[in-house]
Amino acid sequence: MKNNYPVTSVLLSINISVYIVLNILAWNGIEINDFVKAYVGFDSQAFHGKYWKHVTGIFVHIEFIHILGNSLGILAFGNLSERYFGKRNYILVYIISGLLAQTYDHVVFCGVDLLIDVNYCDIGSGNSVFGASGSIWGLIGALLVYSIANKKDLLSSSIRSKLLYAPPISICIAGTFISHGLFKENLVDVLWGFGPDTYGFMEHVHGGAFIIGIIFGLLIITKRLIKTGPHNTIMPNK
Repeated sequence: MKNNYPVTSVLLSINISVYIVLNILAWNGIEINDFVKAYVGFDSQAFHGKYWKHVTGIFVHIEFIHILGNSLGILAFGNLSERYFGKRNYILVYIISGLLAQTYDHVVFCGVDLLIDVNYCDIGSGNSVFGASGSIWGLIGALLVYSIANKKDLLSSSIRSKLLYAPPISICIAGTFISHGLFKENLVDVLWGFGPDTYGFMEHVHGGAFIIGIIFGLLIITKRLIKTGPHNTIMPNK
């Protein structure tokens, strides 16, 4: 059977494989949180010698609920992105959104001083950032712009398509906002987190990635990125 979404399959396989390897290490007595912080989770060390952390962080998950939620997000938003953006644009949005969103998260909490002092950032989420949610929210931002610009229902008119995609999309988005205190704080705190103990959506990897994704979406609809694939039916110039 032909795989219509090879990029999504590869990305999903990498994330799940890394999750399995990390848990095997944990079962063999390695303190996995310390391992992730030291070697693969994104933190200020990524700017001071451990440059690979810029990339590894976006493929790391420790907890089952984390990999489950992000796997659903990759399946839903990844498939849609691969269908409408083409493979190369999809990869660009996924990887670059994830990379830049991690830096955004750290700069929001720590300021640009983290680029100078490896030990500067020790607050907020600055200790270590990991997971595919930054990449996923980049895809969400790009898909939102694409959908509005093309006045297009990305799930098509097919009931089967809506039933297939609606549950993982709902779980992914709802899970994100619940993690930001949707039922605990007022809406302003959920979005920005002005309170001393809140960590709002726009302060987080998620919000940074969403903004980056919107920028990518604008580049895609204005045909500033690579035009690829039979599904890349971007608005014609009229």
